[in-house]
Amino acid sequence: MQIYSSRPGHRVWQILTDLFAVAAVVVAWFLSRAASQAIAALAEFGRGMEDAGTGFQSTMTDAADRIGGVPFIGEQASTPFLDAADAGTFLITAGQDQQDSVAQAAMVVGLALFLLPVLVLIPMWLIPRVRFVVRSSRTRRLHGEGGGRDLLALRALVTAKPSQLRAVSEDPVRAWREGDPTAMEGLARLALKQAGVKAK
Repeated sequence: MQIYSSRPGHRVWQILTDLFAVAAVVVAWFLSRAASQAIAALAEFGRGMEDAGTGFQSTMTDAADRIGGVPFIGEQASTPFLDAADAGTFLITAGQDQQDSVAQAAMVVGLALFLLPVLVLIPMWLIPRVRFVVRSSRTRRLHGEGGGRDLLALRALVTAKPSQLRAVSEDPVRAWREGDPTAMEGLARLALKQAGVKAK
């Protein structure tokens, strides 16, 4: 498997794009983590509300229990404190809901900041790189097969520039038809070069 092109200019470009892609993924990861942690820090308000509700509920419940022990009036006198304890439950629920909302927002924003650059890189970088590796592997394998040289020569006739073809032969089409060994080899090497594969 050939990862990089044999052509120096193309190989340098591939290496630079690979480095850029890796750097973009790393930066996206750190940005997503930083944003997620910054948003998650907002849950501190919900935790404070939950703690305040728990403390208030506990205080009111204890007071109701103590007053409830007073003969004759205890049961009636403890009712307002029990009602106040229910308000503590409301604070606890609201605090928990706020924490859940913040945690969900932190997760969504973090994932979005990481996945967005990755989704952009897939068509712009990953697919072309995979396509190159597949094409170079197929071309190298074709060059080693029987009749592969002729097919590569035909590919060069179709895809190469006229100036490149004339550098191989004055009449490359005629040379291919006649099976000129020198021209066929030159055309096959030209196809290999186009695919970024170094001829053996």
